[in-house]
Amino acid sequence: MNLRELAKKDAALTIEGEQAGNTLCTLSSPDGNAWLVKMILSDIGYELDTDGNKVIGRTCWATYIADRVKDENENILTPRKGWRLNWIDIEGKEQKMFVRFCEPDKTIGWNRLFMAVQLEKTNE
Repeated sequence: MNLRELAKKDAALTIEGEQAGNTLCTLSSPDGNAWLVKMILSDIGYELDTDGNKVIGRTCWATYIADRVKDENENILTPRKGWRLNWIDIEGKEQKMFVRFCEPDKTIGWNRLFMAVQLEKTNE
């Protein structure tokens, strides 16, 4: 086994292993297809300005093994703007995000999604 194969195997274990404790998410395409995928998630409640100061914002990303999301012909799909990601957070609340863009890593075989908050209309 070469180093790249070992890194791919380690990534799968880190993201999907029984002891990893990562989150089961629903990734949905605009055409209505959906995949249940285990992911590493990060949802940080602030951002940094150009001087390194904390400012109000939200940085959300998720990483998963790329070949878990395939079309009917077994082609690996790369999510893009318009896709959605839903999951239940540690407080038991459903989180709904839109994919802003995806960074595929074709060396190790994972995708990293960067997301925007899905704002919902309320009647208050």
